Amino acid sequence: MTFVIDIGNTRIKWGRAKSGELGATGSALHIESMDGAMDALFSSLPERVDEVLVSNVMGETAGSQLSARLRERCGVPPRFAATAPEQFGVRCGYAEPAQLGVDRWVAIIAARRAAAGAVCVIDAGTAVTFDAIDAAGNHLGGLILAGPRIIANALDRGTQRIGSTAPARSRPQGLDLLGTETDDAVGRGAMLGLAAALDAAVASVASGLGEAPKVVLTGGDAELVRAWLETEVELRPNLVLEGLAFMASHGA
Repeated sequence: MTFVIDIGNTRIKWGRAKSGELGATGSALHIESMDGAMDALFSSLPERVDEVLVSNVMGETAGSQLSARLRERCGVPPRFAATAPEQFGVRCGYAEPAQLGVDRWVAIIAARRAAAGAVCVIDAGTAVTFDAIDAAGNHLGGLILAGPRIIANALDRGTQRIGSTAPARSRPQGLDLLGTETDDAVGRGAMLGLAAALDAAVASVASGLGEAPKVVLTGGDAELVRAWLETEVELRPNLVLEGLAFMASHGA
């Protein structure tokens, strides 16, 4: 049994994989308790695990904790995915590939596998990342934007009398877009600004390439962001896990 794990900024996701395809998945928030999230992961771990492939953006402490528990539980040391200059037909656009987050790299590989032509990947989590790949597999670069909760929290910290505000979950039409109380004004403003930036990024890629790219949307806030986008997207909530499953089957 192959087990794949994605340790992100807010949550841990995991899944079973077979022959390069992702099976049953699960997730747990770790923002308040990494130990609690690890407990949830290990409660889902099969009795027999032959290999474990991990995407980890939380640093050495989380990686070491996971490694120790895996060795104790099933005697299998995990392998950690890493961004490469070129892998599976994708060429990294960063001059220093190690600076590109491994979760972005794995998601790019998964999206490239699912798209015949140019593709853009939006990963909507604590931060929102945007990456573009042309039809030849060249990673053209990307953007990192503040997620909707970060935007709202920044307004809370940087102003008086706004307070904590949740992002708006649906996009009102016409004049209903305009908030008539502070919570609505902040929540809708955060989502509108983010969605407009992403729509503009997709349009810029399409203009530069001379073709409309396929757009794949993933991440914990994917549903929230999709409701505000004008761009048509394909929702794939577990794109990083899909990429890990594929990479594991090819010995990466």
